[in-house]
Amino acid sequence: MSVVFGGMAVSLDGYIRSESGDLSWLNDAMAKDEDYGFEATERRTAAYVMGAATYRDVLDMGGGGSTVPTYVVTHDQSLPSKGATQLFSGDLPDLVGMIKRSIPEDKDICIFGGGQLVTQFIELDLLDEFGVSIVPVILGGGIPFVGDISRWTKLRLLECKPFPSGIVLLNYALRA
Repeated sequence: MSVVFGGMAVSLDGYIRSESGDLSWLNDAMAKDEDYGFEATERRTAAYVMGAATYRDVLDMGGGGSTVPTYVVTHDQSLPSKGATQLFSGDLPDLVGMIKRSIPEDKDICIFGGGQLVTQFIELDLLDEFGVSIVPVILGGGIPFVGDISRWTKLRLLECKPFPSGIVLLNYALRA
């Protein structure tokens, strides 16, 4: 059965973006010879779901033309959609159900940023697995990687993988 998973890189003090919006701290921390699981993510993913702000970042970097079905959660219907990208403004449980019916059972759904979208997926109990790559930098402020949650959410550690760069990858299950 398909799994809904997500992941984020986060500063040691819990931010996914600095106050100024600068992401160079993230690129500066990554080492070219370290495998952070990007290829494995691509192999297991049959569909991506991302927030509008993340999608705008992807477009600004010249991306957004993926052949993998990508659903951008937004109310801004003026966003350009390239490749297999579709804009979505309905209920998230409906979106997940529709995607699960349209993909092979041995493939998964990847929630690809941002903090608000991940928070919504946690609140709605739609997220099965969550990966956090802790980057050894302290930003002192910015956009938190998880917003306000109405209840405690207990996690079960699936993997802890440190890298020579100092980045630590933590993968958790959100369900017992």
